[in-house]
Amino acid sequence: MDIAAARHALSTAIEACRRLGTEDAAVARWETLLKQLPPYVLDDRGALAEWAWPGLETPDDHRHISHLYPVWPLHEITPDGTPELAEAARRALVLRGDENLSAHGSLHRALCAARLHDAPLVEENLAKIVGGDMVFRSLMTSHNPGLDTYNADAAHAIPAVVIEALVGSRPGVVELLPAVPARWAHGRIRGVRCRNRVTVAEMAWDLERASAHAVLRCDVDVTVSVRCPIARGPFRRGERVPVPAGEPVRVEFALEI
Repeated sequence: MDIAAARHALSTAIEACRRLGTEDAAVARWETLLKQLPPYVLDDRGALAEWAWPGLETPDDHRHISHLYPVWPLHEITPDGTPELAEAARRALVLRGDENLSAHGSLHRALCAARLHDAPLVEENLAKIVGGDMVFRSLMTSHNPGLDTYNADAAHAIPAVVIEALVGSRPGVVELLPAVPARWAHGRIRGVRCRNRVTVAEMAWDLERASAHAVLRCDVDVTVSVRCPIARGPFRRGERVPVPAGEPVRVEFALEI
C-alpha cells in the first residue's frame, strides 16, 4: 500500500500543478521521485504481494487487504487497463482469509471484487453480512457475526457495494453492471453520480430477458466510453457515447448471460 499511496500522491500532485500552471520545480522533483518507485510485486502464487521487501509476509488469514489499494479506492489496477495486475489482485483477494469475519473486512473485499468485475465474489462477501446475524432491528450493524459489537462499518458500506456492483465510473468511463450478482436477476437504480460529471439518471436490467438500458445526463457536453462486461456487441469493450449538456441519452444493450 505504501508504494501505491506514494504513486497516487505524487501523480495527483503533478497533475494538479500542471493544470494550475504552478510549482514547476516541485513537479520536476516529484516526477523524478515517481520514476524511482519500485514496481508492484507478485508472489510465487501469482498474487499481488502485500510487501515489496523480500521476506516480509502477512498471514493469509487476515481481515485487511490494504495491498489492494490500487484496485479500490483507486482505479490504478483495472481489468481493462492492467489485466495482468488485475488478475494478480483477484488472486490475492481470493487467497486472503476472513480471520474473524469482521464487517469491514468482508465489505472491503466486496468493493475490490466489484472493481475486478467478480460478481460471485461480491455476492459471497455481502452474504457474510446479511447471513451472519450482523444487522440489528434498527438496521445498524455489528462488527462481527452474532451482533457482536455495535458498529457502523457495514451499515455505511453496503450501499457503496451495491452501487459499485451496478455502476462503475472514472474520468471518461461509465461502467454499467460491472459485477451484478446473478441473484439480482432484475432491478432498477436511479440517480447515480459518476466520477466524470455524468449521472446515470436511470438504469434497468433483466438478466432473464438478457436486456438492459440506461439513461445518462450531464450538465456539460461530454463524451464517455460506456462499457458493460456482460453486454453483447460494442458495449462489451466500450462504446463512445456523446452526452450533450442537459439532454437525456438512452443506451440499450443485450446481455450475454
